[in-house]
Amino acid sequence: MLNINSKNKNILFNLFFIFFISILAYLNTSISKPTKTDWHENINSKIRIIMPEVIDQNLYIGLEITLDDGTYTYWSNPGDSGIQPLVTLSSKSIRKYNVLWPVPEIIKDEYGTNYGYFGNNIIPIKISLANTKDIVDLDLHYSLGVCNVICIPIDGKIRIEMPDSYNYYKKKSSREIENALQNIPVYRNNEINLISSANLKQIKDTEIIILEFLEPIEKIFPMTSKKFYLIDIEDTKDSYISYSFSYSPKRRSDKINGESFSVIIFNDGEFFIEDFILD
Repeated sequence: MLNINSKNKNILFNLFFIFFISILAYLNTSISKPTKTDWHENINSKIRIIMPEVIDQNLYIGLEITLDDGTYTYWSNPGDSGIQPLVTLSSKSIRKYNVLWPVPEIIKDEYGTNYGYFGNNIIPIKISLANTKDIVDLDLHYSLGVCNVICIPIDGKIRIEMPDSYNYYKKKSSREIENALQNIPVYRNNEINLISSANLKQIKDTEIIILEFLEPIEKIFPMTSKKFYLIDIEDTKDSYISYSFSYSPKRRSDKINGESFSVIIFNDGEFFIEDFILD
């Protein structure tokens, strides 16, 4: 009887030991999975990718850009003299993706009005997968303008090898990506527009778009337009009850009457997207 009990104890101990080692191996594998790529060093800047989390069935990664002091890069609409940024993804696993540009800062100098970022910024990228059972590997290509004393175009490619599948990342979260998503402008839910009118007027030899607001706003940024460049011609003020842009067509044949534009409005501590059509 003693021999049988001793044998059973040995079996139980061995099973427990194997189970314990398996748990340690799993935890070690989970812990060792990288959450960020290595930094890619560039002129006055460095870039890396923050690994994803899943929100509403979509995969999100973050393009993190750190800029040296006094250095800036450009928003999706770079402004009057900026360099248009380009960020693309390629992978057989992707059905579609959308680069979500956070709200920028306004940069006014002798070259006009531009829009961009200083310091450290995370640009979220929303990804819809073709097959959520696959392990997702991505290639991210970037082309950006980096400006200090002068503006220099930089470009590169980052290989993103995610060590697990979509279902693994459903259980993970990234505070950095979540915080970055709070800086992405969206439309308001109340369907109340602050732009009361949008008119085209001739002032001297220039056609001007004049926006009127129902109440004073703090700032307004034009988003990218397929057909036109909007050019900020206002002086810096604390608030505006109207705002003027000049414009130029991307093609000479493009007509502006009836054209729809999107802008980001800052008002009363919040920011949101609003559309307008020229009367």
